[in-house]
Amino acid sequence: MSAYPASVHFSSGRTAEGPLIWAQTAIWDVLRWLPPRDSTLNLLTRCPVPPHNDLDGVLAALRRLVERHDSLHTLYADTPEGPRQRVVGEGDIPLRVHDIGDRGTDEAAAELGEALRAPWFDIGADLPLRVAILVRDDAPVTVLLAASHMAVDGGSFAIVRGDLLNLLQDPPVAVEPGQQPLQRVEYETSAVGLRREAKALAYWAKHLTGVPTRMIESVRDGRPPNLDWGLIQSPALALAANGLAARAGVPPATVLLAGTALQLAAYTGETEALLRMIVATRFRPASRALVGAFNQNALFRLDFTGRPAETVGDLLHRASDAALLAYAHCEYDPRRLESLFAEIAARSGITPDGYCFFNDTRFVAQDQPPPAPPADLADAIHAALPATKLRAPVIDRLPKGANFFMFLTDLSDTAELMLCAEHGFLGERGPLGFLDGLERLVVKAALDEHVTTGALYRDAACP
Repeated sequence: MSAYPASVHFSSGRTAEGPLIWAQTAIWDVLRWLPPRDSTLNLLTRCPVPPHNDLDGVLAALRRLVERHDSLHTLYADTPEGPRQRVVGEGDIPLRVHDIGDRGTDEAAAELGEALRAPWFDIGADLPLRVAILVRDDAPVTVLLAASHMAVDGGSFAIVRGDLLNLLQDPPVAVEPGQQPLQRVEYETSAVGLRREAKALAYWAKHLTGVPTRMIESVRDGRPPNLDWGLIQSPALALAANGLAARAGVPPATVLLAGTALQLAAYTGETEALLRMIVATRFRPASRALVGAFNQNALFRLDFTGRPAETVGDLLHRASDAALLAYAHCEYDPRRLESLFAEIAARSGITPDGYCFFNDTRFVAQDQPPPAPPADLADAIHAALPATKLRAPVIDRLPKGANFFMFLTDLSDTAELMLCAEHGFLGERGPLGFLDGLERLVVKAALDEHVTTGALYRDAACP
């Protein structure tokens, strides 16, 4: 083919304008807080192309994909009435077609994907999606999609990817598009939505009362963020977490959530931990397939007071219950929540904006069953421990308002967690010490069926 198209033209026939939904407001405020033209929150996904498709077929599928989801063709602007979104009914999505020749598909996708993701989106002027198609001998092999976080979150991008995979099938399954963001506005401004918001804010107010100030207080004293980063890749931690999850009947991520909370409390000398979890609020059938910025914070609080003899199984069940309670109270206007934080902080005489986060980013993997534990879990863990990798990567990201931010990125055959912490928040041990200690804590809990919460806490507290 001598020339490739430079855009994907769409015409949905839908134009609309309105306020942001609650979760969009949260991302809007983060983007406004970041440095100008910052692009660290842009997202990238990759979709293989089934062999029966030619380039025209892929372009048709992309056109239908964009037309199905308003957030992929929406502009966002500040106005005297506050930030608003405007759905564009017709336009062009930027497209690059790359002939990768003899290069490996994975290698080309990694290089070209980062080039697609990295440029800044001007969300007031540019549609929030860019596309690249990788071809070999003019046959499409892979589609890359890069999007602004205002258009999608990780869960939404998983929906988008699945939708595109379906549209590339012959024939695709007929599926109605999910609720659009401006339809979600109708719910959030309804009597039902406002009652749910009031209930959520009351839950936060109750659980923020008397909380250890170390879990919410800024330690920067007005300075810019100064973050240290750590990364662990551990097959042994994956085996231990999945083994404990199977033993207790809880999701594997709950094991790491509970372990993180216990160790955070021990590191900071507190008897309880408070974590802000990042969750997608797709609780209602109408919003199950919504594509947009749809993440909210959920408040996870776990107390270790007076539980020296508690079993690990009981700890994990309490953590699972606390997580479900948190999920049930995370639909609210984020600006009202921050006002609530400010009021509580003022009464406590502290400066807020130093929060602790736990973010499970495995949006596709969360729907897949965890691997079954091996017959001899202890031998497998011991054999896997030498393969653990710990390093301090250089990361150009600034999580807003965070003293501590744990990212869970993999929990299959290897557990991969990345942690950033404000310098000094975790003492001399820092993020690498915390991640190393978390592996030891979870492995010990998996290997010793009689170990107690109290014993794990004491071990974690010792440098």
